[in-house]
Amino acid sequence: MLSKRQVTTRALCLVLMALLLQGCVGSEMADLKRFVATAHKDKKPEIEPLPEIPPFKAFEYSDDYEVDPFSSSNIISSEDRGLGNGNIANRPQADRRKEPLENFPLDALRFVGTITKDSLSHVVVKTNEGTAMLATIGNYMGQNDGRIKEIVPEEQRVLLVETVLDPTGRWITRDVVITIDE
Repeated sequence: MLSKRQVTTRALCLVLMALLLQGCVGSEMADLKRFVATAHKDKKPEIEPLPEIPPFKAFEYSDDYEVDPFSSSNIISSEDRGLGNGNIANRPQADRRKEPLENFPLDALRFVGTITKDSLSHVVVKTNEGTAMLATIGNYMGQNDGRIKEIVPEEQRVLLVETVLDPTGRWITRDVVITIDE
């Protein structure tokens, strides 16, 4: 056990330490408060100026030379779109049996030569599957209802007529010239 004198000595040491610590803390806090108050008193932060915004230029719509987007003349009837009877001449035959070369797009077909027998020319077509097929005038090939219109063996070219929808929805025909690969 501790003697009375030891207990008193320890208590006195604790009180003395507490007083010393209190004195140190008090002076540091005053210095800290003074530093905070005066540290940036004369300095102002530099702020970048805002970017200059160009003035807004309004567009004034003048319909003198423009097409009115809300005009009823812009509406395409079902006949003009190829859904009615008005455009039946160019519309592809829906009930026609598809030919084997119509299963491939034109870029998947490679023309490798021509064969002419009894003044009837045939084109030798190789598919991307490696199969070689013969086609003649009137046969279909490609996925746009392309029909062979002309085979010119001397110039090594084939003329197809494809039937496609134009941007307005009308059926049109277009000529496609394909040269024979060597």
